[in-house]
Amino acid sequence: MITGPDSLFALDDIAMLLRDELGRVAEQAARQPNGRALVVQACAANRELAVDVRHLSAVRVHAERGGFGGDVRCAPDALPWEDEAFRLVVAQHAGDVLPADGFVEELTRVLAPGGMLLWFALNPWSPWLAWMHWQARSGLPLPHAVHPDAARRRLLRAQLAPVSVDYLGGCWPQHGVPSLLHRLRVLTPLRGAYLLTASKQRAVLTPLRPRPLRERRVIGPRLATPSQRARA
Repeated sequence: MITGPDSLFALDDIAMLLRDELGRVAEQAARQPNGRALVVQACAANRELAVDVRHLSAVRVHAERGGFGGDVRCAPDALPWEDEAFRLVVAQHAGDVLPADGFVEELTRVLAPGGMLLWFALNPWSPWLAWMHWQARSGLPLPHAVHPDAARRRLLRAQLAPVSVDYLGGCWPQHGVPSLLHRLRVLTPLRGAYLLTASKQRAVLTPLRPRPLRERRVIGPRLATPSQRARA
């Protein structure tokens, strides 16, 4: 019995967009010191896509039945790793298929200070969404695309500092569309996805200047000086 994909992100037509996104990972990974990277993806089929995290040791999970499967199984709001466990966190469309409540905060918790979060998401203004609605007519769940400004505010609330936003991919699946059309700058806001890069700032404690100790002295009452009239 042949079964179809259980996610829109498992379709062959979207694989080119996903590969384009993952091509941005190596540059950020190379900037990090030795450590681990966490890669969170939208479905199990995305595990077949190569992710270059350079010298970092990768842990890969994917959205599955409302939770995560892959190298570990867990709930999105209860990741099983200690605080500050990863130098790099890659969230590739996981926020498009899972509720963000608690998930972003958990990604922040496991991200080390000075580390980077790469947040890939669908662009709600892109014609890709119309294509996905058409593909979902067979009953596949639709993603909930969030505008980059709303995603940026979400990261800020989670105590992350967004650094940049970049639009990726073409404006439409590549079939029959000239590649030159995808590179036109005027069409950038209509590209299929965006990348929000955010950092986790180190908590800096400002040392307080010690106050000088003041010696307490008891001052007695001054003796009155006799006036000249009293002497006369």
